[in-house]
Amino acid sequence: MPSDLDPQTIKALQSVRVIPSLLRKTPVPQDAPVTATAGIPGLKMYEDPLLRDTETGGYVIPRAAIKDDAMFVQPDLNSLSFHGKAPDPTQLKQTIAHEAEHLLAKRQLGTPQYINVMFDKLSDNPKTQNLRSTFVRDASRVYPYLKEKYGTHSAYFDPRMLKFQDLLAPNLAFEQLAELASIEATTGVDLTKDPYLRKNLFKNREVREIYSALTGLRQTRLDAKDLPPHTRIKEKDSGRMSDFMESLKNKEFSKGGFVDKPLPGGSKLI
Repeated sequence: MPSDLDPQTIKALQSVRVIPSLLRKTPVPQDAPVTATAGIPGLKMYEDPLLRDTETGGYVIPRAAIKDDAMFVQPDLNSLSFHGKAPDPTQLKQTIAHEAEHLLAKRQLGTPQYINVMFDKLSDNPKTQNLRSTFVRDASRVYPYLKEKYGTHSAYFDPRMLKFQDLLAPNLAFEQLAELASIEATTGVDLTKDPYLRKNLFKNREVREIYSALTGLRQTRLDAKDLPPHTRIKEKDSGRMSDFMESLKNKEFSKGGFVDKPLPGGSKLI
């Protein structure tokens, strides 16, 4: 049993049928996503042999009482074959990125699942789950694209999972967000700017602003001057495509040229 596991953590692990004596501490890879290295300094990682040959890449213990940030992953994850495909050397990095999202949420909110509550609180109609329900459904519909474009394999997007969850399907949002954020962390791609996803998943500013607030390093503060975690910011201030640029797309001069009235900064050429 790893010597640095405190009694509280051991008890929590046993409550979810993990065998602490089988765990082996492993170093966090040097090329781990920045959400894990910068966002969670002092991250601890352990291999769990019970995950071997399963489709579960990793997990965290979602209990606020555990102070240490730790994730548990499948041994030799980066060399195993998944879903009948050739071994993927990026699998471990993706798992770390996904679980890092949960740990960042756990740090601020007590439990990763509370991201679902924050999703509703940040929406324009916080008393309903309509937007979250729509997001989960749309995310399921774009699953084939995520598989083809980014190599994503996640049961949380599978339409069969939504059907199985039935009325509880909107609760899959926190897992879907973690998976989408892991794609961004490992590829450097802003998914809200992916043309297909922008049309079919991140269809409006409200959804994009909420997604941005609930994922990545926006879940924490790297500097005292940073905004509080999980703060929704107007898109024009967040670094994503601004309302102004979106409006240009619908104008006659959307392909460029001169305009009669100067743009901000004095330029008349777009």
